[in-house]
Amino acid sequence: MAVKKPAKTSGNGKAKGGRPAAAASVESRIKARYPELPESERRIADLILEFPGEMAAYSATELAALSGGSKAAVTRLVQRIGFANYDEARRAARDAQSWGSPLYLMARETEKTGFSARVRQHIETDAHNIALTLETLRGDAFNDMVAAICKARRVFLLGYRNSHYLAGYARWQIIQGRGDVYLLPAAGETIAEELADLTAEDVLIVIGFRRRVAQVPQAMAVAAQTGTRILYITDRAAPASPHATWTIPCAVRGMDMFDRYAAAMSLLHFLCVAIVEKLGGPGRARLQHIETLHEELHDFD
Repeated sequence: MAVKKPAKTSGNGKAKGGRPAAAASVESRIKARYPELPESERRIADLILEFPGEMAAYSATELAALSGGSKAAVTRLVQRIGFANYDEARRAARDAQSWGSPLYLMARETEKTGFSARVRQHIETDAHNIALTLETLRGDAFNDMVAAICKARRVFLLGYRNSHYLAGYARWQIIQGRGDVYLLPAAGETIAEELADLTAEDVLIVIGFRRRVAQVPQAMAVAAQTGTRILYITDRAAPASPHATWTIPCAVRGMDMFDRYAAAMSLLHFLCVAIVEKLGGPGRARLQHIETLHEELHDFD
């Protein structure tokens, strides 16, 4: 199996697989042409630069009204920055929202509610995301992945950016019940050395929430060549990976600008508890030994 080549882009600047190419960025196109914009278009450009996600939500007429400009000026602006029409520019903004850019997820105006209402909405959104994530799990597939992690010679967890601390949390839980569990990438290191040693006896858990870096699909492709089984934990907007043995999509969106990871943490907790339970007596013996060492080393007050 060959390593996948970098995704090609389509005519609208969107990379296949859902990630918009850098050239398709609405705000970068505007910035490149900003000095030459007439005043009628500059008012619209200023609104888009501050809140580019507005393009995803509004029609050309609505955007013109919000900026104090005209629909004709909106049309001229989007054509000046390289789009065929407003619909194409709006698709680029929607692609950026799907990719997870906070700039495109931030609304110009948020609903004015009291503190208690905001707390209640926050709780309800996280509860909804947790339910949406866990209730879509299939018991047979879940049991298969748990068994594979328990039996694997080694377990590797890979994550970048926000996904890295989630991978670290999962590793810390799993090593309570079994050894040979490693976090990638280690500080200051690349992962080529680790990928070179992967075998069909290993399991790779990839946590790849948006915005995913290019190394994620590349590492999965390399691991798949060795027969390594791969558990891919990602967001619901992610394209399917041909290299993953199992995929668990997590709900991460709410009404605010940042993705939410309550469902991811809940899923990882659920998974790690199941792993330690599956390990049975040997897992409990390891945990008891660890606790004894904590006491001998005076690790905690």
